[in-house]
Amino acid sequence: MTSRPVADLLVTLAEPTRLRIVNCLAAAPLFVSDLSSILELPQATVSEHMNALENAGIVRTYEVVPHVLYALALLSGTRDRLLRSVLDAVRGDPAAVVDRGVALGRSRARLETRVRGATVVNAS
Repeated sequence: MTSRPVADLLVTLAEPTRLRIVNCLAAAPLFVSDLSSILELPQATVSEHMNALENAGIVRTYEVVPHVLYALALLSGTRDRLLRSVLDAVRGDPAAVVDRGVALGRSRARLETRVRGATVVNAS
């Protein structure tokens, strides 16, 4: 990030795939494999976007050995208001509604089976 945190946030969210990822994570924490399935993209591509979102401070990670769970990070001040505004604007988009529904369903179905017996460690 640069010394222009608001501009950096906007630039990061302007990429359509990253915006879809943030929309999905607004519904529930997810693994890269879940996002890959929802977005119908290779895991390597999703991982690249996750790195950009993590570098921008938009997502945080939790180790669920041997996997990594992604969730939206808690932002503060202007960045928080901006992210909330972006998510509010996206909520009316029919495709975004579908993505959020699939994300929520996938999270509930997969999280329990992946976490059962695993150790959760805060990686951020």
